[in-house]
Amino acid sequence: MQLYCNGQPPLCRDKEPKMSRRPFAFLTLIALSGLAWATACGDDTTEPPPEPPRAAAITVNPDATEFTALGATAQLNAEVRDQDGQPMSGATVTWASSSAGVATVSAAGLVTAVGNGSASITASVGAVSGSAAVTVAQEASEVVVSPVADTVPVGDTVRLAAEVLDANGHAVGDDASLIWSSSDPSVATVDESGLVSGVAQGMTTITAASSDLQATVEITVADVDRGVLVAFYEATAGPGWIENEGWLSDRPVGEWHGVTTGANGRVTGLELPASNLIGSIPPELARLTHLETLVLERNTLAGPIPPELGELQGLKTLVLGVNDLTGSIPAALGDLSILEDLRLRRNELTGPIPPELWTIS
Repeated sequence: MQLYCNGQPPLCRDKEPKMSRRPFAFLTLIALSGLAWATACGDDTTEPPPEPPRAAAITVNPDATEFTALGATAQLNAEVRDQDGQPMSGATVTWASSSAGVATVSAAGLVTAVGNGSASITASVGAVSGSAAVTVAQEASEVVVSPVADTVPVGDTVRLAAEVLDANGHAVGDDASLIWSSSDPSVATVDESGLVSGVAQGMTTITAASSDLQATVEITVADVDRGVLVAFYEATAGPGWIENEGWLSDRPVGEWHGVTTGANGRVTGLELPASNLIGSIPPELARLTHLETLVLERNTLAGPIPPELGELQGLKTLVLGVNDLTGSIPAALGDLSILEDLRLRRNELTGPIPPELWTIS
């Protein structure tokens, strides 16, 4: 049996009236349009994208550092925060010192003490900065004295140098506060500048002190001139001299026959003419550094004239005539710049007169 639809054959069931779909499509379009409008215009409170982080504050830690020795170092750290107060770990920090003569700072924030004073260390990111205070005030750590030991002749002087150092061995520059002293002033004295004066044979300890710090030096005072005179006595047959009163005794050398000393006790003159001196002139005489007069004429001295006599820069009179001296005249005698009287007559000297002698003024 066939069904008819609207009087049509069965195939008509697949054909609906065209107007039957249009209302549904129209309603769908309206609904979609309304949804789009609601989406586009229904919410006008959307927030803008967040601002990129930027440096707003810098804190330097530690905020104050004090150094007590030059060359000492300290590491500073800069904490950078953005406008929201959040840390900015990747920020590039530039470091600077307000006084490079007091303290310097590396690109990594390492501060080094350079000189006494105050400085400000600044960490910057763009126009934002933070700072820390640095103070350098050296403190004495030790006292050193040089030389560590010395020998000074009786009547002569030697100067000692002392420094006050900080913990890194840099001079504090406070040597004006040093106090000098001698453990035995009868052997040697020392003045406020560290000048030691030999008084008598022996040993003493010189101390340089600053507050509770101190350093010491062992000083030996030797009668150098006495030793030289003993060598001369032995080299020229002293026991056979016509006059040798006081020689080799404990009396001051200034009381030995033919010896003259200055106010400081050093030998300034040795005059033994016609005294039956036999032997040679010992080169040790050059150690009589204060000698001004040497008169040994009319004896029986033989051998060469020691060139070491040219080291006697204070010598004014040299009289060696009427002896048996041999060899040439030492050119070194030309170094006696203040020599006024030179007599070498009637010896067995050979060779020309050194031209250096003509340069003596």
